[in-house]
Amino acid sequence: MKHSKQLNANIADKDDARRLAPNPAAREMIEHLDGAGVETMLDRLEAQQPQCGFGLRGLCCRMCQLGPCRITAQSPRGVCGRPMELVTTANLVRAAAAGASAQMIHAHELILTLLAVARGEITLSTESTTRLRDVGNALKVAFPWTPMGEVAEKVAEAMLEDLGRMTDGKLRTLDGFAPKERVKVWEALDIIPRGYAFEIAESLHMTTFGACSDWQAIFKQGLRTSLAYAYSGLIGASVLTDILFGIPEPRVTDVNYGVLRPDHVNILVHGHSPIMLEKVLEKIASEEIQALAREKGAKGIVVGGMCCSGHEALGRHGVPSVTGAMGQELILGTGAVDAVVVDMQCVVPGVQAVAECFGTEIITTCRSNRIPGATHIPFDPEHAGTLDEDAERIARIAIEAFASRDRSKLHIPNHTSRVVTGFSREAVLNSFGGVRKLVPLLREGDIRGVVAMVGCSSPKQVAEASHVAIARALIREGVLVLTSGCAAHALINAGLASMDALADAAPSLRDACENAGVPPVLVMGSCSDNARIIQVFALLAHEAHLPLSEMPFVASGPEFVNEKTVGQMLAVLAHGISVQVGLTPQLPIPALGPTLEADDIENRNPMTDFFCEEGLPAMFGSRLIAEPDAAEAAKAILGELDAKRRFLQRDQVDEIIKAG
Repeated sequence: MKHSKQLNANIADKDDARRLAPNPAAREMIEHLDGAGVETMLDRLEAQQPQCGFGLRGLCCRMCQLGPCRITAQSPRGVCGRPMELVTTANLVRAAAAGASAQMIHAHELILTLLAVARGEITLSTESTTRLRDVGNALKVAFPWTPMGEVAEKVAEAMLEDLGRMTDGKLRTLDGFAPKERVKVWEALDIIPRGYAFEIAESLHMTTFGACSDWQAIFKQGLRTSLAYAYSGLIGASVLTDILFGIPEPRVTDVNYGVLRPDHVNILVHGHSPIMLEKVLEKIASEEIQALAREKGAKGIVVGGMCCSGHEALGRHGVPSVTGAMGQELILGTGAVDAVVVDMQCVVPGVQAVAECFGTEIITTCRSNRIPGATHIPFDPEHAGTLDEDAERIARIAIEAFASRDRSKLHIPNHTSRVVTGFSREAVLNSFGGVRKLVPLLREGDIRGVVAMVGCSSPKQVAEASHVAIARALIREGVLVLTSGCAAHALINAGLASMDALADAAPSLRDACENAGVPPVLVMGSCSDNARIIQVFALLAHEAHLPLSEMPFVASGPEFVNEKTVGQMLAVLAHGISVQVGLTPQLPIPALGPTLEADDIENRNPMTDFFCEEGLPAMFGSRLIAEPDAAEAAKAILGELDAKRRFLQRDQVDEIIKAG
């Protein structure tokens, strides 16, 4: 694979993945499935080459039936007159709106579940009254004497109002959780969102044919949608899962493909909403289900986690993680997976075809996710009467699949890592003795900066390779890494969330982490739990008496895939935190600024200046760091951290404090 400075132009092939994937278990399974003639997304990516160059750079408009229109130097406007900046911004904002809608459905399901629990329609045994009381206070719906059942109902009703409000008014979640200094910035820019659904609808409306021709106005609408996503969606889903299922706690767990057992029933959980997962775990623990497994010849039942539902199970129950979303087809090739319980999002259609090759049952549990050939057992929080019965049925289906498993197809890579996971916001800060002790570590340079390693993994760049290479480079230079989602799967399978990883850390970081009893990479949960990372950043900035835009923080999402990541990227930028990407959400910008080819339309356009040079820094104090090469990306991230470190100098901080 050659390196080009044009983003999205470098596409890895199967041979690259076979040689360079950082997880040896993944390399082994790529070889195994290739030999078995089983098609995976690696094969389908090669079959799609060459991909459309206009689409890769966001230069194709499909908003009406006059098109599709391609923006080139010879035809710089679409049929309707849209110039490049309007086309690319509309594409970006539409992607953000689609991703926001996905997170809205996730939050909506959790809100209705909390309502059902509050009304006694669903019984759970793991609720966190501590988190419920905190959220009730933040939303101003709880008093010390308010009964917890009433607090739960009022919290759910307030969050439901945020989702659907169609009139002007600040989101309750944003008002309760957003850093006050950021709110002032957003108010000055007129990007405070109203209801979540309204902002999604307005984004689609403004980008439709003939509706709005001002690309900067459309971009601001994308920011409103992304902030609604960040607070109603991410914050909402993160705190609701804590309320419903408990706050994660640090624990040591074995991870990677090798956790599967040939003589056990192996069940994987996959998706983002852990409601059915919690009930399935409850049923699996029962003596009745354990006895049935033994009757069918199994020595026990192993549950493993994929994607973000995997992180929910990992952080709260120590259920071993296996792989991120890009490994979902590979893991089925072990022939040891009897059932995969999937709920919503990031479940690729191709998983069913691979499952049929190895006798794996795919069970969909989200009413809006159906896969032809899979068993559909949907959960509906408004009609939850069969939840216990459905969870037991899922467990029984998996056991029956074990009984009919084709043992001749077993191939389990013998690779595991022992890692520390389950870091909540409180656990991260408390490990270092609280914000009052962590901020001095940043100020004095013991910790050079903090990077959020987040986002998807993509076969376009050899899945997970960028995450691992960048994280290793940052740790060597004294940077603490917080991680979530599929990025976290990459880092834990590489052993970077283990105490052993401190051997390769900069001496000052190693000392700080050893004193805190934590590894250099702290796993903070699912992609929704990016909200936890933002909260950690906000608390540290508050303690340092600095705006977020002047703290040594960067977010790195080097392998973009999902539309949800577009809205998250915009929201993080709006918080004043620069974002490094290796694959961009189809923007016509080159890596690390424009190249010298002045006649290339993609290298002389307002989008490069806006995202990377002057626009975003002026608005928020953040910028997009676009660099696909891992080594160069790490250098750029370190440069950004060091540029922000000057604000942490003690004399400047003292002046700010004295000035009030």
